[in-house]
Amino acid sequence: MKKSLDLRGLTCPEPVLRTKKLIDDPSLSCIEVLVDSEVNVQNLTRLGNSQKLSVKCEAADEHFRVVLQRSTTNSKEQESAEHHHDATATKAKVSSTIATGGNTIASTATGTIILISRNTFGEAHGSENSKADHDFSANLLNLFLQTLLQSGHEPRAILMVNSGVKLMDPDGPYIKVLNELKEKGIEVLACGLCLDYYDLKSKVPVEQVTNMFAICEYLFSADRIISP
Repeated sequence: MKKSLDLRGLTCPEPVLRTKKLIDDPSLSCIEVLVDSEVNVQNLTRLGNSQKLSVKCEAADEHFRVVLQRSTTNSKEQESAEHHHDATATKAKVSSTIATGGNTIASTATGTIILISRNTFGEAHGSENSKADHDFSANLLNLFLQTLLQSGHEPRAILMVNSGVKLMDPDGPYIKVLNELKEKGIEVLACGLCLDYYDLKSKVPVEQVTNMFAICEYLFSADRIISP
């Protein structure tokens, strides 16, 4: 069965959240979504890929059409596969619980995520030298990123939210090291809503703009989160 959604005019993460609700309905084999920005196209494409759906996108007049297609696997085979997956997951969860003394570890945990939620390293506390404190903390953050680049450690992704998205300013001091980290294969992504708030969205490449749903997916699937 096919379902169409007109999500034009909605800002992130609303298009992703509404589309995800339909993806969770197994009776739907095809979902067609209309959106009005390339950022939403990128977000829906990431969502579709994460759910192992085929994704097709096309421009139509002043909007975009994104079609997410579910595999045509026979429903009985699908049920059998899901049952087998659930049984395997349960067994793995029990083994994990025993091995960790009762603390359950998510079996989907993958890699390290660096979450940057401010444009300083730690919090620059206010004082009579508050500007000097802020500048020092900002320099520390730059030093952290430079050290990460040289250290050989490669996180799965660097996610920026709140004032942390200011690091994506192409005229700022951080963009060079962020681009170098990206060239190493590390995903460097910034919250679209936060970029909007700080009037930076038009300055950031579309493929590096993400949404809160995707950020939650990264965080919940990580085996370690570092927030400097």
